[in-house]
Amino acid sequence: MSEFDLSAPEVQEAIKAAVEKATAPLIAKRDELLGEVKKLRKNAEIDPADLERVETERDQLKQQLTEAQRSLAKAQKDLEATAKARDEIQNAYTSSLKEAALTDALTKAGITNPVHLKAAKALLGSAVEVAEENGQRVVKAGDKPLGDFITEWAGGEEGKYFRANGADGGNANALPPGAATLKRSKMTAAEKAEFISKHGQAEYLKLPKE
Repeated sequence: MSEFDLSAPEVQEAIKAAVEKATAPLIAKRDELLGEVKKLRKNAEIDPADLERVETERDQLKQQLTEAQRSLAKAQKDLEATAKARDEIQNAYTSSLKEAALTDALTKAGITNPVHLKAAKALLGSAVEVAEENGQRVVKAGDKPLGDFITEWAGGEEGKYFRANGADGGNANALPPGAATLKRSKMTAAEKAEFISKHGQAEYLKLPKE
């Protein structure tokens, strides 16, 4: 799917050139007729038939010019709408591709608990991007393939609390080191949400308030 930037200078120049090319003959003819009208009006002996003919042609050209400009404006709006629709489709496709790849990589890394999986995707989603390499779309995290990044993260200190086997021999909700010193009143909303997503509401309520 090729990229197309409607705001790019070269695209705007192409649109401007198309407008000028389409309207230039009409404008030239209009100016010619206006010149004839001025000339006839300066002449003491004006043939009413000639004046009427020139003014009729002038009015017709004015209308044609207005219609041409209106058609060109509509064409540009249609082009903008098409570009917007294309971008929306492309963004939806990219988002779906990232979501599917991240879910697959996390599941393969042992993060299968639905709550933990959702929390891990929320935590890592911003690092995931879709890049184009050799004409193919690939999902990466930084400079690493997504699978390698997730495998490394899941095996680390943070990721182990998300895995199905947990950090303490099968306890998926094992509390992190230092949990005994946590105070509910000192935790931010994000920290509370993360703690609950990992360890559950019951464990959160066990923490001291102060």
